Amino acid sequence: MSTNDGPIRVGFVGLSVKGWAAASLAPPILSGPLASKYTLTAVSTTNATSASASAKKYSEITGKPVKSYHGDAAAIADDTDVDFVVISVKTPDHKATVTPVIERGKNVFVEWPLGNGLKETLEIAQAAKRKGVRTMCGIQAWQNPAVSKAREWVASGKIGRVLSATWICCKAEEVTLWAPTSPASNAYAVDPANGATFLTILIGHHMSAITRILGPLQSVSASSSNIYDTVQLVDENLKPTGEPLPNVAPDQFAAHGVFKNHPGALFSATWRAGITCSKETDKHRPTLTFLIDGDKGFIKFESYGIGGHFINSYLPEKVYLNGEEVTLEDAPLGNVARNWEAYAEGAEGEYATFEDAVELYKHVDGIATSAKEGRAVTLNV
Repeated sequence: MSTNDGPIRVGFVGLSVKGWAAASLAPPILSGPLASKYTLTAVSTTNATSASASAKKYSEITGKPVKSYHGDAAAIADDTDVDFVVISVKTPDHKATVTPVIERGKNVFVEWPLGNGLKETLEIAQAAKRKGVRTMCGIQAWQNPAVSKAREWVASGKIGRVLSATWICCKAEEVTLWAPTSPASNAYAVDPANGATFLTILIGHHMSAITRILGPLQSVSASSSNIYDTVQLVDENLKPTGEPLPNVAPDQFAAHGVFKNHPGALFSATWRAGITCSKETDKHRPTLTFLIDGDKGFIKFESYGIGGHFINSYLPEKVYLNGEEVTLEDAPLGNVARNWEAYAEGAEGEYATFEDAVELYKHVDGIATSAKEGRAVTLNV
C-alpha cells in the first residue's frame, strides 16, 4: 500500500526507453489516477548508457528527477528513496536480479514467469517468504474483465454445477514469437533452457486465466509435438537475419485433467502454433474458443483476431453467458493498470503473489513433465 508520507516509490529494473516494460508495464503508473499512488524514483538497466537515457526519458515524462543505476539490482535496492522494486528482465536473469532485492527486504514485483523452471520459482518464493517481503508477479490475466466476470458467474452458480472446461487456442503465425518466426532480439527464447517458451509464457498466462476462474487442477496429462523443424529469426521489418535455428521446444500441446474444486469436472485443452488469421479465408477461424459447461448453463469466450489469444493483455472478442452475449469494455493496458491498482490498495487475493506464481508454475511443469514422460502428473496444489 502507499506509505503514510505519499505514493509508493518505485525503482524499476529493466525499464529502457523502449521494449515490453516501456510499452506496457510502466505507462499506467506514470499518468492518470495511478500517478498519485506510485512515483518512479529510479531505473536500472544493463549498462550506464542505457540507464542514463532511460532516466532522462522518465524524468521528462514525470517532471521529477529519476535516478539511474546499472549492473545488478543491489544498488537500486539499497536506495532509500525506493520502496518497491519492479523487475522486468529476461527470464533466465530473474533469480539473480531478484535475490539482492529480497535480501535487502524490499517489496518486489517480477514479471511472469517468476523463475526459470519450477525449482527456481520455488526458491525465489521461499526466499521472499522467509524475508517477509510483499510480492507480486505479473500474472495480468487475473485482471481481465472477462476472467473476473466468468469467475463471478461460476462462484454465484449462474451455470450451476461445473461439468467441464474446454480451451482451444492457436498462436497466430502473424505473431512473431517462437516458431515459426521469432525476433532476433528474442533469440534466447528459442532455447528452452532459458525458460521463456511457448509453454511457459503463453500457455502459462492461459492457465492463469483458467485456474483463476475454476481453481487449480488436481492432475494433468499432456502430449506435445513440433509442427515446425526450424525457427526463422527476423528483424523488426520481418526480414530474415540469417540461417534458421532448430526448433527444439514443442509448438503444439494437448492437455487434460480434473479440477480440484469441482468434483468430476474435466479439463481439456489444445494449443497450436502457426495458424494464420489475417487472410480473408481465415476470418471465421477462431484463435481462441473457451467453453465452460455447467448443468444449468455455459460460459463461452471467442476471439478471431491476432491479439485475441493474449488473454493477459486483451479482452476476448465475444463473451457469452447462457447464450446471451455480454458486452465488456476495457481501456488500453487495463489489465496492467488494475494489477497496479490492486497492489496499491493492498487488495490481497486480487493480484498474484510469488506463492500464486508457484501454484501456476506447477501446472506448467506438470504439462511439460507429462508430455515428456507420458504419464499423469499429480500437481499437489
